[in-house]
Parts: sequence; structure tokens; C-alpha cells
Amino acid sequence: MNHHHLTLQTPLLRKSQHYEVWSVVLILCVGSRLLTTIYYIEDLDSLRFALSMVDYDVAKFQPHFPAYPVFCFIAKLIYAATGSYALAFSLIGGVSTFLTIYFLCKLAGLKNTSSAGLIAIILLMLNPLLWLMSNRYMPDAMGVACLSASLYFTAAHHKKSRIVGLGFFLAGILGGIRLSYLPMLIPALIVSLPRRTLRHTVAGLAGFTVWLLPLILLTGWDTLVKAAQSQSQGHFLEFGGTIASETNLLVRATRLLESLWADGFGLYWNGRNIVTACTSVALAAILAANWGEIRKIKRSDVMNACFIGCIVYLIWIFCFQNVVHKSRHVLPLVPFLALFLAFACARIVERRNRILKAALILLVLCYGYVTLHLVIQHKSPTAIAQIHQHLSAKQSDKLRVASVPLISYYLASQGLQAVYLPIRDRDDLAALHENLDDASDLVVIGSPLEGCTPKAEKTFYHNPYVNRMWPTLSLYEY
Repeated sequence: MNHHHLTLQTPLLRKSQHYEVWSVVLILCVGSRLLTTIYYIEDLDSLRFALSMVDYDVAKFQPHFPAYPVFCFIAKLIYAATGSYALAFSLIGGVSTFLTIYFLCKLAGLKNTSSAGLIAIILLMLNPLLWLMSNRYMPDAMGVACLSASLYFTAAHHKKSRIVGLGFFLAGILGGIRLSYLPMLIPALIVSLPRRTLRHTVAGLAGFTVWLLPLILLTGWDTLVKAAQSQSQGHFLEFGGTIASETNLLVRATRLLESLWADGFGLYWNGRNIVTACTSVALAAILAANWGEIRKIKRSDVMNACFIGCIVYLIWIFCFQNVVHKSRHVLPLVPFLALFLAFACARIVERRNRILKAALILLVLCYGYVTLHLVIQHKSPTAIAQIHQHLSAKQSDKLRVASVPLISYYLASQGLQAVYLPIRDRDDLAALHENLDDASDLVVIGSPLEGCTPKAEKTFYHNPYVNRMWPTLSLYEY
């Protein structure tokens, strides 16, 4: 360990306050997420998890494969106790945020009383993407927490085989929370596996068995395999937004960068608020002033394995996840980038340069403002949720809704009574002309009918940096 690393560990508080700091962080993480709980279904993915709280059914894609049994089981327990699945998801998100912060600091050897440790806690607690996903009806935040814990326990500096085995066990559990995060664990698992190959392999298999065996018994082998085949084919070859269905590499790279830069840390992108530009300038100044010092910090074998894991995961999502339309896939990378930023910011604390300290204060203030602005906006319904509210208010026996099948599924699953007319292509849109009559109300979501003047037209919006799914939707009434 060199001088630079020791400098970043300079305690700001007494060691006796170590546990008190973690207690405060836990209360802030859970309390803030409960305060920003959302009470509406914001998109199709969230709908499937909300439905799984009432009726867990893999065959009905409630939720979609790989069924996320560990997450759903824990969420259902909290739902049964609280009577609110919205609060259940937020409670899991708050605890997951705390565990992510805790294990990341432990993994990097940061004390919560050090400048780098405190800054890492602030950056992660106020991270916009992590906060939004903590309130969303999704397992992503819990998956990052399990991933962080598994990385910590499989770390090379642990000499006790049982502790390393716990890391392998959690890797198996991760498959039942967020299967797509497993590639990020591969380098760390490979490094740790040779020490007790059989014991660690058994521990990992036990982690999978804990959730896979009950899932098979509950769903049935044939039904589970059919759901897996259907979802896998759709994800990788059809609707999943992978490199097979979204082939433009430049677009994929640009949207991936936007997800990390703008969605991941609330930094400036074309069309965003000027505050995000202030955050970006302050961050650039801090990184530029400390780049030479940062490069001198030695990384342990553990952090090297994590770094390689980040590269593996980055390649994985670039090729096989929907990075074009969904920013949440970059979430596991955010904690490690936040750790890097924390080291850079911690150097400013120990300097006498007032300009750089002012830049650090500006960074924290603007960073926090952007995040709070987004989570407050998140409490208001998304565009598709607004449409559901709009149509529910004017529901009648004559209502007919024409839209793409996914939107129809979203509306029908929430009890909107209507005759649903699917629009899959231009031919379906053209065929709607034949259904126009004075005896019924036709609502078209998406595109207007050519040659027909709607009697009412309305467009619904939400901030795409709150949720990338359908940020603008138009509704036409005939």
C-alpha cells in the first residue's frame, strides 16, 4: 500500500463512531426510498412484477423468465406484512442501496470515517439511477447488492474458505435475483475457485438449487422450459434489443455512453438542464486536477478482478442487452465508477486549493439537486400511466382501443374494459378506417389515422431520464 492510498484513508471521525455512521446510512437509505415510493405502474416490466405479487405465474410471464424467484419471494413476504407491494419494493430498494454501499466500501478497504469513504457513501446514496431503480418495481437494485456482497466474500484477501464459499453461494443466489448480472462475477470467481475447487463449486450449486428446485416444483419442468425458450428467443433474436435486432454499433455505443454518463450520474447530455452542465464541468475539473495522483494508486488483486469483471459485463450488455432503449442495464457498473470518482474527490479534501474545493462543493450540490429533481418527477405518472388514468376516467361500453399489443396488455392487465384492436403494422392501421362509426368511441394510441381528423388529440410526456420507456405517447380520439 503506497502513500497515496494511506492519504485517502485519513480518518475524519473517531473509530468509535464507525457503527453509528453505518446506522445513519441505513436509516437514510431506507427512509429516503420509502419517502419517494411510487404508487402507479410505470411501464410494462414493472407491471409484470406487480402482477407477480398477486399471482406469481411464469407461464403468464408474471414476471417474465428467468422468473426472479428470490426477489419475488422476499417482496411477497414484505407485501404480506405491509399490504402494499409499492412499499415492499421501496423497502427492498433502500436496504439494497445500503448493502451496496457497505460491501463496496469493504471491498475497496474504505472506512466510512475516511474522506474517500464518506464521499463514496454520498455519491452512491444520491446516485440518480440507483435511487430510481430502488423505487422501481424491479429487482435491479437488489441484484447489485447481492453482486457486491458476492464480490466481497469471494475476494482474494479472505483466507477463510467458508467465507469465500459464501461468495460462491451468493453468486448462485444472484441467478434468482438478476441472472444477467452473473457475467460480472466470472473473473472474481475464477480467481477464487482453484483454492477449494470442490467446496466452492458445491457452494455455488447450492445457491442455485435453493431457488431453482422450488421454481421447478412450483411451475413444472415442461412449463419452465417452454417459458425459457420463448423468452430467450425473443430476447436475443427479436424484441430484446440485442445486437441481433439492433445492429447499428454506433447507436449502441452512443446510447451505452449516454446511459453511463447521463442516466448513471446525472451529467449533461443534449437537451438536459443547465444544472447537469455545471455538474459535468465541476467533475471534469476534479478529474483533470487529480489524474496524475489517481494513476499512482495501487489496485489490489481484488480490485483488478472487479475491473476485469466490469469490462466483461460491459461487453456482455453491449452485445446482448437492450442498451438502446433501457438505461438500467448499466446499473452494476455505477458503484465502481462512483468509487473511482470518490478517490478523485477525496484528494481535493486534503488540498488547500480553494478553487478545487469550490468545484467539489458545486459537484455535490448539483449532483444532489439533479437526483432529487428526478426522484420527485418519478412520483408523477409516466406517459403510459397517464393514458391509463385518462381512459379510465372516460371508460364506457363503447370504448375501443387501438395500439401495439404491449400497450394493450398494459391497459387490459390493469382492468381497463375496452375492445382492443392490435396494431402490428401499417395494414392494421389502415384497417381501422373500416371500424369508424358513430356508435362507438375509437381511441388510437401512437399514430393518427391517415385521412381522418380526430375529434380530440392529446400528447402525454415524462422525463426520459426518469424512464426511457415510451417518454412521449400521443392519443387520438375518433
